[in-house]
Amino acid sequence: MLRRRRIGILTVMIVALAPAVARSSGGDEPPGPRGDVTIKGNVLCNRATDLKPWAWDPGDGDHTPIVYALEGTPAIAERLQEIMKEYPDRGLGVEDALKMQDEFGKHLKYYISPGRLAEKIHKDVEAGSQLLALTGSIHESGGKKWITVTRYEPAEVPFPAKMRAADRPFAPRGGEPLVLKTRGGLTLNCFLLPAGRFLQGSPFYQRRYQDEYPHEVVLTRPFYMSEIPVTQEIFEAVMGKNPSLSKGARLPVEGAAFADILGFCRLLSRENGVTVRLPTDAEWEYAARVGTSNPCLTEKYKDQLSETGSKPDSTPVRSKQPNAWGLYDMLSGGWHVTGDYKSDNVRTKQVDPKGPAANDPQVHRDATGLLHKTRGGPHYDHRRPNIHGAATQNGTIWEGGSPIFRIVVEAGPSKTAGD
Repeated sequence: MLRRRRIGILTVMIVALAPAVARSSGGDEPPGPRGDVTIKGNVLCNRATDLKPWAWDPGDGDHTPIVYALEGTPAIAERLQEIMKEYPDRGLGVEDALKMQDEFGKHLKYYISPGRLAEKIHKDVEAGSQLLALTGSIHESGGKKWITVTRYEPAEVPFPAKMRAADRPFAPRGGEPLVLKTRGGLTLNCFLLPAGRFLQGSPFYQRRYQDEYPHEVVLTRPFYMSEIPVTQEIFEAVMGKNPSLSKGARLPVEGAAFADILGFCRLLSRENGVTVRLPTDAEWEYAARVGTSNPCLTEKYKDQLSETGSKPDSTPVRSKQPNAWGLYDMLSGGWHVTGDYKSDNVRTKQVDPKGPAANDPQVHRDATGLLHKTRGGPHYDHRRPNIHGAATQNGTIWEGGSPIFRIVVEAGPSKTAGD
């Protein structure tokens, strides 16, 4: 994520309840057909849907606020029902996910007519999105559907049941785990995850941030991922130190400097005769989503959400249910550090991506230097596999919680997936 402006829920509620803005007045909004309706859905800046890399400059692309409708008129309900008939019971593959997003864009996307309220809405959603109820009049112009908003407020919008179903992998994980050994008889299980392809990022119809652009990723090789985040007892057995503030053998090691994480991977590699490293950003999300391209709605993961890595009260690993590939604490109170530098999602297909180079102008920096992409932690009320944050080289983090990490072990090559 970029530095976020706090979502202006209170501001929006005040605007929504104030009599002065309950109806259009004084020429603030352009005229439209009479007859108000209320539609509910995900509201975001249209610029976030553009293939061109993101820019804050209002003159660079179309910054009109838009809504992907999920409730409202009979026509919206009918169209959503028709779209969901095409939603596979097994979940979404890449083509299914692209088709689903395209169908929402064709039939359930409404542009918000320019005016004072549109400007306020855009300010609240430019960096991300909100689920809102928009009241106003609907018309069509220039081949687009428009709503002239007279009132708006936060909304709870239930997504269709198929979208809320638990993720089911298209391919099973490997059977027997790879067991890494450390001093003192401690071990770390790693599961073999299959090669595959998925749509990384967030569809436009779900709550999201502008840096989560959905794009196809192909992973051509299987890889092992650790069953749990690296614990303090394992880190101390390898490195001889423990930087964590909240101490506990089965708590995740937290706040390790990036150089120490790399040192841990080198020593564990040497001890076991394998290549141990941090997961790439794409590998981490692929593992968390068990290889699917389904929308990531926080409520889907309630049984998996742990407080491992939370400040100040971290819980031990394995405190909640694992995902369908048997990985614990993917969504936790801490943020998993990946091997990629922090940048917005790219907007084109990638094969075995390893993130941008250090000198790439898209890489995010702060006063401490280069930032690394982090995954799986909480941001406000979001906790989902396709959201990302940032950690510094010295083991601090932007979004709250602690930087924690898990590792992958490279496996042999396999048949290329997705060709």
